[in-house]
Amino acid sequence: MEIIKSNKGGNKGFYKGYVYVVKYIGVSKITWRCSQRCSMKCTGELYTDLKMENPEVKTGHSHLKDDDSVKIEKALCAMKERSKAGLSKPLEVYAAEISKLDGNTRAKMPVEDHVKRTLRNQRSALNPVEPTSLDNLVIDGRYLNFIN
Repeated sequence: MEIIKSNKGGNKGFYKGYVYVVKYIGVSKITWRCSQRCSMKCTGELYTDLKMENPEVKTGHSHLKDDDSVKIEKALCAMKERSKAGLSKPLEVYAAEISKLDGNTRAKMPVEDHVKRTLRNQRSALNPVEPTSLDNLVIDGRYLNFIN
């Protein structure tokens, strides 16, 4: 089972062509549910231990596995991580990750403009809020040396 971070900071798990999200963390195991629960009404569930190892399928899926969707999720996650670093433009990040995918997977990717907008939002989330007045202005301690 392979784990990556979701947009909201949670975990997404990939196992045998299916994508799972955490449903419940118990005392000795984690219950995962299929990420297609709402869109496909899938009841697929999986158990792992607390270290997110030793996956055990609890309930089967109501849809076919899709290895391309797993590749897409991984590519989007990699794009977001690179974008958070803030060193590259969204177009550069998008092009670099897209070039690693095969033609069939590329065809299933979300629209380029939507992905680039998401990448810009990832970068801007790290920027401080622009103050609207002097009362809202907060100067970080590391910048005080430049004022004196």
